Amino acid sequence: MVNENKLHLEKLLDSGESRKVTDTLLYIAYNVSDIEWAEEQLMRMANDSDDDISGLALTCLGHLARVNGKIDKNIVIPFLKDKMSSSNEMVSSRAKDALDDINMFT
Repeated sequence: MVNENKLHLEKLLDSGESRKVTDTLLYIAYNVSDIEWAEEQLMRMANDSDDDISGLALTCLGHLARVNGKIDKNIVIPFLKDKMSSSNEMVSSRAKDALDDINMFT
């Protein structure tokens, strides 16, 4: 993926506009072939203070694995396991679902 496109997507993720952010997360999960970059962005956004954004970013990690049939398990699985221990039930359940997708599709 061309760096210009990545910069544009990062700008959208950092826009603070929920709709733009969520649309961009889904776009990344389904359309970006640079898995490493996509993982970085999705994990970064999974730490967002907005539960809807962080939850969708976690779900998108599972989508990324399903769509591409691969993911960096050495990085993503420990990240998801950490999120599964969150006291926020939505975050922990979304992380568990993403981990299930990774285990099923990779």
